[in-house]
Amino acid sequence: MRVVGISGSPRRGGNTDTIVWEALSAAEKAGVEVELISLADYQLQPCNGCQTCFDTGSCVIEDDVEKLYQKIVNADGLILGSPSYFQGITAQMKIFIDRIGYLNLARGRKDFVGKVGGTIAVARRSGFVASCSQMIMFLTAVRMIIPSGGRVFAVGRERGEVTKDEEGMNTARYLGEMMAKTIAATEILRKGGRVPQ
Repeated sequence: MRVVGISGSPRRGGNTDTIVWEALSAAEKAGVEVELISLADYQLQPCNGCQTCFDTGSCVIEDDVEKLYQKIVNADGLILGSPSYFQGITAQMKIFIDRIGYLNLARGRKDFVGKVGGTIAVARRSGFVASCSQMIMFLTAVRMIIPSGGRVFAVGRERGEVTKDEEGMNTARYLGEMMAKTIAATEILRKGGRVPQ
């Protein structure tokens, strides 16, 4: 079992990286292999709407989108995290969603079906709901399963401040645990077994 966490913050090592890693660490303790990806380390350009991918199955823009796409294909679960910038996700996360979403659609909308997805939004004061909603809409559009506790809200502005939000950190850990449990349950069902009560 493998879960990839995507941090959409332009700040490496900031609050979003920290809390996404907290969720991943909880999943790791439950026996899942994990990886944290910071979009700040990747080159991603905005979708130009050319729709060539619908004919070729590939994007004409030469950047890191295919590398990121394959990371998700090879994972059983995906956690998306973004700080709230003006009541919504960051530009980096929106570009990621647009580019990955279009490629998935162009390739028959089958590559992410049944994978497990969760979201984390970090904000100083507001924008949690809108940010998580944007990311959850993406997860459902690509036909992922959202587990119990599939969205996390956490408060933080200055670097490291999110660790002081005890409830936020606890819900991130719960998300990681539920990702592991849900992936395990879907694997049992896929093999025709019964999930223990």
